[in-house]
Amino acid sequence: MCAQPSEQAYHFSPKPNKAHLIHWNPWEEKVFSRAQGEDRPIFLSISAVWCHWCHVFDETTLSDPGVIELLNRDFLCIRVDADRNPHIQSRYLAGGWPTSAFLTPTGDVILSGTYVHPEDFKELALKVKEYYKARKGDLYARIARFKVEKRLDMERQKVTGRELTQEIPLKVIASIKGTYDPTHGGFGDEPKFPQPDALELLFVEYQISGGEDLLDIATNTLDSMMRSELWDTVEKGFFRYSTKADWSSPHYEKMLEANAGLLKDYLLAYQATGKDTYRKVAEEILAYVDSKLCSPEGGFYGSQDADEEYYKQDVQGRTKFSLPPVDKSLYANWNGLTISQYLHAYSILRNESYLDRALRTLDLLMKKAYQPKKGMYHYVIDEEIGLAGLLVDQVYMAETLVVAYETTTQKRYLELAIDVMDYVVQYLGDKTRGGFFDIPEETSLIGNLSLKEKPLHENSLAARVLNRLYHLTGKEAYHNEAERALKAFLEVYPEYSFQAASYALAVMELIYPPIKVVVVGPKGDPRTIAMHKEALDIPKYWKVVQVIDPRTDTLKIGDVEYPSLENPVAYICKDGVCSPPFEDPLEIKRFIREK
Repeated sequence: MCAQPSEQAYHFSPKPNKAHLIHWNPWEEKVFSRAQGEDRPIFLSISAVWCHWCHVFDETTLSDPGVIELLNRDFLCIRVDADRNPHIQSRYLAGGWPTSAFLTPTGDVILSGTYVHPEDFKELALKVKEYYKARKGDLYARIARFKVEKRLDMERQKVTGRELTQEIPLKVIASIKGTYDPTHGGFGDEPKFPQPDALELLFVEYQISGGEDLLDIATNTLDSMMRSELWDTVEKGFFRYSTKADWSSPHYEKMLEANAGLLKDYLLAYQATGKDTYRKVAEEILAYVDSKLCSPEGGFYGSQDADEEYYKQDVQGRTKFSLPPVDKSLYANWNGLTISQYLHAYSILRNESYLDRALRTLDLLMKKAYQPKKGMYHYVIDEEIGLAGLLVDQVYMAETLVVAYETTTQKRYLELAIDVMDYVVQYLGDKTRGGFFDIPEETSLIGNLSLKEKPLHENSLAARVLNRLYHLTGKEAYHNEAERALKAFLEVYPEYSFQAASYALAVMELIYPPIKVVVVGPKGDPRTIAMHKEALDIPKYWKVVQVIDPRTDTLKIGDVEYPSLENPVAYICKDGVCSPPFEDPLEIKRFIREK
């Protein structure tokens, strides 16, 4: 259930405005009960702290005396922070921020849009008020038909008799190629967003098939972005997206999520090509996050505001301005994604500070935002936590816990990942059709929250984590859950085009066995540590690394039992077949190269 929001849940523009004079309410069941008792429609404002046009909306429309009077008189008003409430955003967002939605007292949409000028807003709000009063019966009939259609559409997501095959990633890769912009890089037309998962898929398939065209598409896109206005040449880091196909005219917000995703791609590009330019950009992304989005006690802040005037200055000109505000909320999903990439940066770049930052943040989140057998909370602000049980938080944090286990060999991280994913399977799993719902049952009480959703990206990530847990524990149940989740989307994944890249990656990991490196030896032994580091350094995409200490750990993982010898040794396994034991760390890479 959601924690009670504090007053700081209502963010307004940092510039002068009167939006706070509107009688805002949080998203709570009692607010909707009051609306139904008074038969009053609801005005829902979805805003974000980093959003330029949300600030303009606060400063103009929502500061207009006539708008304030009208809303306070004729509507109950709800203010929702997009980042803190992704489950509400996913069901009510009207194509962008700010979203201005007029709802029935039961929380169903009458009309919604984005930014509206003050005079137009007043006219629109009055029309909505009159329409609700005069055409209530027709309105609720339309809403009922909409909900039936949504439920029928949801029923298409179900396990079928079809199998997961190599054809799936190849189809998604064809979609990526079909939408590729050979002139400016990237995919699709304007507005143009970075697509980290699509680039990751290209790098992975390049490693498998050696297709130079795939590498060219990925590196040309990364080259274009880092040379464009999307990249902040002064303070580093990437802006969120560009309104133009050539990456010019960026929207100036800097998001933790976007920079973590691109950090992954530049690290992959460095691994694939060895070019220092990609290493340099990766290090500069890390430097930006360290300097602007890091909490002193650990944790990564959510975003930095889109101050267009500030970001258009050069080095000298910026000293005349205040730094754009930073949202100091710690979001579990974005922190999970970022921690994973810091751990990968440590494995690839060998900078101990990345490992330290990652583990400090991970330990902080597990201390403040996790409860055993109840999973992760969505955000931490000071000592306040909010919104339990979202799928997106569980899967991103479980993924980073698995990466932390492989990177550090600390078994507690594996045990925490298992606990979080067991929660996902038990409380978010669709036992009938396969896959996972985005919110727990007790959160599905109001309006469109009653419409169940199984998001493709989060289900794909859940499958990837479950499949990795299968390879680390040998428990077939994890593999089966992963397979069911992916099969549930066989009928619908083509509709997502290149945005099904994470699904394609999950399918590849399910149908192709990984290279698994198992080191058997005391964890504190320098020889064990040397082999473990060598295993982490293997430039293979789909690999699993595990250290088994014969003094404390079981030597049997699934059907394979690893002998304990006098000296620490490493085994390299694929599809249940293992190499002879190696005592020399250098033999690990040599054996893989020869294979």
